[in-house]
Amino acid sequence: MLPRALSSRRARWLLRGAVSLGIAVYILGDVDTGDLVRALESVQVAPLAAAFVIYLVGQVLSAYKWFLLGSSVGLKGSLGEYLRFYFIGMFFNLFGPSTIGGDLVRALYLGGGRRPGLAINSVLFDRVSGLALLMALGAVALVAFPQYGFSWPLNAALAGGGIVLLIGWWTCPRLVRLLPERNRLRHQVETDLGPFWQDRRLLGRVAVVSLAFHLTQVTVQYVVARAAGVVLPYSYCLIFHPVISVMTALPVSIAGLGVREGGYLYFLTRIDVDDSIAVTVGLCWFMVTVLAGLVGGVLFLASGAELPRVRAKSPAAA
Repeated sequence: MLPRALSSRRARWLLRGAVSLGIAVYILGDVDTGDLVRALESVQVAPLAAAFVIYLVGQVLSAYKWFLLGSSVGLKGSLGEYLRFYFIGMFFNLFGPSTIGGDLVRALYLGGGRRPGLAINSVLFDRVSGLALLMALGAVALVAFPQYGFSWPLNAALAGGGIVLLIGWWTCPRLVRLLPERNRLRHQVETDLGPFWQDRRLLGRVAVVSLAFHLTQVTVQYVVARAAGVVLPYSYCLIFHPVISVMTALPVSIAGLGVREGGYLYFLTRIDVDDSIAVTVGLCWFMVTVLAGLVGGVLFLASGAELPRVRAKSPAAA
């Protein structure tokens, strides 16, 4: 049984590697290598450093949102601990196909081996609520700024998907009542995640913090583009950032490589940005996220480099 599981896991990694490699080969074949090298050499350090700082501020906001959610269900810990666990999770995200690995790590740290299920649910709700607001932000921007001329099927898919996702998240506790009583998803929402939906004031605070976080990430896109030598309309950043974020979060590639750069290539060349600069913007964004993850690595080492426990130590072992 174990060899079969390992073989399946290896096959998934090979498939993701093939996706990243295939898109990368396509991009390198489509973009002039000399132009790409010159674009990378022309990246301005000061705006890139500013983007890195803004990105860190956004991650602090995201960790604070998680702190609000965790504290509401009795997951005790100081804001500093939540920040440390969150950034260490970012470090482990560097080694996974998506954010799943890092999310599991920070949840286990918070649970301390005593309440891992509840801690994982706090991270799950954090992610789902953030995704809903992110896609809603992109949908609103798409409707508010129609001048970019996207095709109507894409407009309908992005705007409709974002609005439906937000409404679905907000009304989820009522929607799951349509499922059978013993349905696993219904039990998860009503029992394990129920406390998060019961406090409307908490939901409002979480929504405000989440919106602030997403706006910092959109600002990072704007500043990173400046570092690469192009001035993007901020309104356009509001549209393409949510889409690319969702694309890279899907576990279909290795750390979003290829998918992310392909997304930037598609969206930025639509507004007459040179293809080499479009790919450079994507690589600069990737560099910012890696550097932020390494900050989490420093915290991991400073904390003793001890991995989280699934179960707490017994009194005798302690």
